[in-house]
Amino acid sequence: MIEEPSPRGEAAHQVILQAAHDLFVEQGYHGTSMRQVAQRAGVALGGLYNHFANKEAVFEAVFLAYHPYHQVLPHLLDAQGDSVEEILRNAAQRLVDVVQERPDFMNLMFIELVEFRSAHARSLVNDLLPVGLQIAQRLLSVQPGRIRPIPPPMLVRSFLGLFFSYSFTEAILAPAMPLVSPEETMRQFVDIYLNGILQPPAEGDLP
Repeated sequence: MIEEPSPRGEAAHQVILQAAHDLFVEQGYHGTSMRQVAQRAGVALGGLYNHFANKEAVFEAVFLAYHPYHQVLPHLLDAQGDSVEEILRNAAQRLVDVVQERPDFMNLMFIELVEFRSAHARSLVNDLLPVGLQIAQRLLSVQPGRIRPIPPPMLVRSFLGLFFSYSFTEAILAPAMPLVSPEETMRQFVDIYLNGILQPPAEGDLP
């Protein structure tokens, strides 16, 4: 459980979050202790416990405060284009830009997935889903009939899946594939997302 900071303690609260964020990114969750967080933040250990009940509460606060959805959602809502393809490509490029600006994001996501099985990420759904549905409705309306009859929540989930599959494979595989830029990688991801992996049947071929 996260303790709500008083106005007087807000500055110390933010210092603690920054210190904990940096330590989690540098050392991982299990490699970081509450004592280290307190030392990095310059507060007494007892003072740290006045803000957070335990280390998981610290991580939850860090995860929610530093999750890139704070930056991603405005970018997605402002994605530009006059067609489904243009809007999705522009939105995808905006996601790439955010990931490149926030290399710490993958560290936090791996901790969240491995250590907590996305328990804290579920609380983001209330913020993410309404915005995602706005984007889905825009895609459905910009070119009526262009998108197959897919339920809007599944459309949102599939696009987020595109983003996360790109992000994880970029973190794992990109160092071994340095000649392929992140922009080109995402361009191909979006192309596969829009068109699949199968060649259209040649004229005269049976479907």
